[in-house]
Amino acid sequence: MNTKTAKKKDSHGGVDMTVGNPMEKILKFSVPLLLGNILQQLYNTVDSIVVGQYIGSEALAAVGASGPVINLLVSFFLGISVGTGIVISQAFGAKDYGKLKSATGTVCTITVLTGLFLMGAGIPASSLLLRLVNTPAGIMGQSVTYMQITFAGVLFLMLFNMFNGIFQGVGDSVSPFLFLAISCAINIVLDLVFVASLGWGVAGVAWATLLAQLCSVVFAAFWLARPASPIHINRKDLIMSPPLLKEVIRLGIPSGFQNSLSSIGNIIVQTVLNSFGTTVIAANIAVIKIDSFCTMPMMTFGSAISVFAGQNTGAAKPERLRQGVRSTLIVCTIISALISAFLFFWGSLPLRLFTSEEAVVQAGMDKFRIVAPFYLTMGIFGILSGTVRGCGRPRFPMLVGILSMFLGRVPAALLLSRFIGANGVHWSLSICWSLEAAAMAVYYLLGHWRPRSTNARADV
Repeated sequence: MNTKTAKKKDSHGGVDMTVGNPMEKILKFSVPLLLGNILQQLYNTVDSIVVGQYIGSEALAAVGASGPVINLLVSFFLGISVGTGIVISQAFGAKDYGKLKSATGTVCTITVLTGLFLMGAGIPASSLLLRLVNTPAGIMGQSVTYMQITFAGVLFLMLFNMFNGIFQGVGDSVSPFLFLAISCAINIVLDLVFVASLGWGVAGVAWATLLAQLCSVVFAAFWLARPASPIHINRKDLIMSPPLLKEVIRLGIPSGFQNSLSSIGNIIVQTVLNSFGTTVIAANIAVIKIDSFCTMPMMTFGSAISVFAGQNTGAAKPERLRQGVRSTLIVCTIISALISAFLFFWGSLPLRLFTSEEAVVQAGMDKFRIVAPFYLTMGIFGILSGTVRGCGRPRFPMLVGILSMFLGRVPAALLLSRFIGANGVHWSLSICWSLEAAAMAVYYLLGHWRPRSTNARADV
């Protein structure tokens, strides 16, 4: 049994980051992680490209207006998937297969019940929720349609994220990537059929996403239930275990809490931005989609350095940890400088993938020229906070993220928008990133986050 388990672990492509060249190991871990993140963003971006090109900027704004509201309602429950992964990985590592099956069945059942609740509450409340965030009247009808169909499929979104936590808990990162790739292909095809061929508008985009997510969930469920699966759950395993449910919720609440507060802050900012009209809203959603790809390398390095820090802290290699952080910061600086320069001067090129309306492109460039130069600060925060989390100190990064949102971005957006319009909202994001980076840099340099044996002042 132990030999088989070891072989299974090796087959999942684990990376030992305590030996060898630090940057080489970090890159080896980061590349597949980056590919998966790109695929996840591609899944969401295709919708916006199809909407912008085949329907128009009002439809693009309608899709974007509903995003923050939906994220708020599901973000807390998606954060629970973090707790799922921890419980599953502990049971799998202890070879307690009874607990593994029981934990899997418990989170499957609670996810279904929660998803059904959100679906039943979200569909009738869509119009009210959109009015609360100051959605313009001209796009209200399309926004309500998109949001209602999205809520009809919210269960599939939650199930896929839950399955992803389970797969990663048993060391399998390949299966969810493959399911996501298939789902993405289905989504693209259905987008073109429903929107370009059948002319269903924003409803077609929403239905395409719903059906694609359903397919990914079906694939994942069959994969988990197959006899060769390390979990191999069946119907009798779906009975909830209160102790395990309590454990999953306890471990997942910090992530869910931070997700929810960030979503509330984003809704406040989105409400301010909505007051500047459809053109600004459409430009903002296009920039967000492009931005999600451009900032992905920095975010991926933050995730990779967290694993690197955890392994090397466990191996008592503080100098190797410092070397890895230093090398990652250098690489991140180079990459962020190249991406920032491209968007600052030539950001109109990717913007035209979403729209051919010159006013929307210009509004998008206004935002790029404000936020792109600050990508490095976002990268610094991601890398340093990832390092601190990997060393077992997650509270300070979470506190910084929350405070920078509510003491930095939200007040700045409310104040600056009165004097310089929509650009004031854009500046609030750059201010937020800068505050996060400065706070984390000070905390990192003080070194109090380190184990006592290595609690000397950090030397980047």
